[in-house]
Amino acid sequence: MDFDQLFAKRSTHIKPGLQRIERSYEFLKRPAAGIPAALIGGTNGKGSTSGFLWYLLALNQRNIGLFSSPHLAAFSERCQLSVTPCDDGMLADVWRELQKELPADLYDELSFFEITTLLAFRLFQQKAADFQVLEVGLGGRWDATNVSDPLISAVVSVSKDHQEYLGHDLMGILDEKLGIMRAERPLFWGNSGEVCAVPGYREHLLQKAAKLNVPLFEAGRDFGYDEASELVVINLPNLSFCSLPIQNCLRATPLFLRRNLALAAAMYHYLQSTQIEAGWGPLNEIWPLLGEGQAAAPVTLYGRSQRLLIPTERGPVRLILDVSHNPDGAQAFLTGLTSRGLAGPMPALVCILKDKDMNRILDVLRSRLHPVILFGIEHERAWQPELLDARHRDLPFFSNFTEAWNAALVRWNPADAPWAVCGSVLAVGRILQHFDSAPKDGISLERCLSGDW
Repeated sequence: MDFDQLFAKRSTHIKPGLQRIERSYEFLKRPAAGIPAALIGGTNGKGSTSGFLWYLLALNQRNIGLFSSPHLAAFSERCQLSVTPCDDGMLADVWRELQKELPADLYDELSFFEITTLLAFRLFQQKAADFQVLEVGLGGRWDATNVSDPLISAVVSVSKDHQEYLGHDLMGILDEKLGIMRAERPLFWGNSGEVCAVPGYREHLLQKAAKLNVPLFEAGRDFGYDEASELVVINLPNLSFCSLPIQNCLRATPLFLRRNLALAAAMYHYLQSTQIEAGWGPLNEIWPLLGEGQAAAPVTLYGRSQRLLIPTERGPVRLILDVSHNPDGAQAFLTGLTSRGLAGPMPALVCILKDKDMNRILDVLRSRLHPVILFGIEHERAWQPELLDARHRDLPFFSNFTEAWNAALVRWNPADAPWAVCGSVLAVGRILQHFDSAPKDGISLERCLSGDW
């Protein structure tokens, strides 16, 4: 399906403000406004947290909508329904309806992400979703998803990224992320990211929440993952205590995913206990079903330390793909490798987009990954070797993944160690397509988390 006309709107870049989408949202009579929602933001971790919450809700055999971004391979990955499969053709039909219904002056002023958000709302309304999990695209306060009216919100982490839009001040970025809070409705704080090293950040967070009378639930105090016992522990005020084991397919998850799972589980526990009608299973009853992982995985868990086994003439190559695209995400990826017992140097193929903090990302990755081969992709945001600082120009750079892959097969022994492939959501998506492992294949959660090796 050809979405080129829609993709062309990405060239307009980011348009701050909610006025444009609010005008179209109201004209369309607020699609999906009557469907309960959770809104999840943050610099890193919002995709996997959204995916885990979606999966927990879907275990109730309800039709749950998941809106996420960006996509890895197919545009329709951005809109997932647990009961009603969504493909590019279905989303294209909704897009055509939207173009016909919206007056030209309203449609033309919308950005790519604003249109995509409206497509998700309209799709979830048409397919009678029972709940919708919405992942914030960028920032929070001015993100198109913020026209929704969520029952609960979450900010998973706050670090520097998209600095051309969000600035360089971590406290300012925190304020942008906290813009998804709703007065007198809970905010779940993942207690993660570079902002946690800023003096006074927690006091600022508490003040912001108190100003809106927002119940604040914090990782490490009200919920979290306990490494020593390998338990997800939830102790929300006035709700039943939960202690849940990491078992079955969940045992394959790295540390950062376990922490994001704990956040999603806490959100589900709160929703099921206080916010949604009877008939949704208590967390401790559906938890064993999560570990079995038989249903299709949310697309937002692909490329999160995902393991693939690739046959080659020199023997099978064990790959770990990760979309880490900022320094904090790169560090979480490396920490996750250690938590999974993958110690020692690991070869890596790395691709980073030119508008990212490429040199700092490489500083982090090279602290553990060695040897490293760099590769580019065909895209307007592709990086070039001359953009690198001198300290990273010793690394071999290939114009595309195929050339880098062939060079790695010559230089590295597949039997020695797994190979990492990381640095860019866009690149990981291309590689999943290259190896015929795109998300729309409907791989089970168990297969997505445990991989092929």
